[in-house]
Amino acid sequence: NRGISIAVDFDSTLCLTDGFPHIVAQNGRCFEILHKWQDAGCKIILYTMRHDDDLDDAVEWCKECGFVFDGINKNQENDERDPECDKLYAVFYIDDKAFGVPLLRDTEGKVRDHVDWDKIDSVFTPLITEINEKIKTEKWLGKDIIFILRKFFGIIVLAIACKLMFG
Repeated sequence: NRGISIAVDFDSTLCLTDGFPHIVAQNGRCFEILHKWQDAGCKIILYTMRHDDDLDDAVEWCKECGFVFDGINKNQENDERDPECDKLYAVFYIDDKAFGVPLLRDTEGKVRDHVDWDKIDSVFTPLITEINEKIKTEKWLGKDIIFILRKFFGIIVLAIACKLMFG
């Protein structure tokens, strides 16, 4: 499987939380979108600071929600290529703390600001589709990803500029 890897955080990304490590609820359509990306050939990797029992709880909660990751805090291929390598690599990182990731604010203050999965879907899915089509047709070159990522970051910079200019 030559699909791209996508890293996703847990707290305030996949789940709503009112404070670590408490899980309040699923964050919108997150698992629906991640399933769509897996079905398109992407590898979804949980990338979280949680560890030990808190990590086990997060992974089990995701399974109860019907989602199983392709890797936990590292790429599965690392075990086959270099068991000592812990470096995670991904084309996209979705994290509530990452620059440019769209957030929703709970005006009632019951949960922390969290990832807006509807906006993530509208921006990332077309890019993921384009990248995966290039991979499938074996017309995939390193310069292709640079072009696509430039387009993506151009969208993010434009969105930030509009937000700053127009509120």
